[in-house]
Amino acid sequence: VNITVADDKSAVYDSIKEFINQYNSVLSEMNTYYYAASARDYDVLSDDEKEKMSDTEVEKWEKKIKDSLLRRDTTLGSVLDGMKSAMTSTVITASNGKKYSLANLGITTGTDYKEYGLLHIKGDEDDTVYADSTNTLDELLNEDPDVVAEVMSGIAKNLYDTMTKQMGTTRLSSALTFYNDKEMNSQL
Repeated sequence: VNITVADDKSAVYDSIKEFINQYNSVLSEMNTYYYAASARDYDVLSDDEKEKMSDTEVEKWEKKIKDSLLRRDTTLGSVLDGMKSAMTSTVITASNGKKYSLANLGITTGTDYKEYGLLHIKGDEDDTVYADSTNTLDELLNEDPDVVAEVMSGIAKNLYDTMTKQMGTTRLSSALTFYNDKEMNSQL
């Protein structure tokens, strides 16, 4: 019986890709709320105003207001900034002495600023923006998978630390929350 042991680089690549997809999913949802269209001209409807409108019109009106509740919210904005900064500006010094970031792995933001920081893996076949590029991540996984693992671990740790710091306890909020829940409870 012969047993051959080898690294499964495709599984590592798929894990990194899934991590990027999950990050993009969270960031995209937060961007939807933060960059929502303004509802400046939509006031809460009185009972008399609701009676003059159909149920569908009332639902659309109220949905417009609810969709814009977190528009340009400072807390959400700081969480977004923290996430983007942790992912794109983190530099990890690997065991080989070289400095790496996601950009060195071929993971970068897109060319359209309206994506608001979504990440792309250059050269990935599923990426519509950079599918024609060289897949640097795949090349680095073939050359030195340990460095890729170090870099991704460092970036994930930095993201975790950044979010933990954002959710720190203050006199206005509980631990593991972004909003001032204690202050909101006292005001209620």
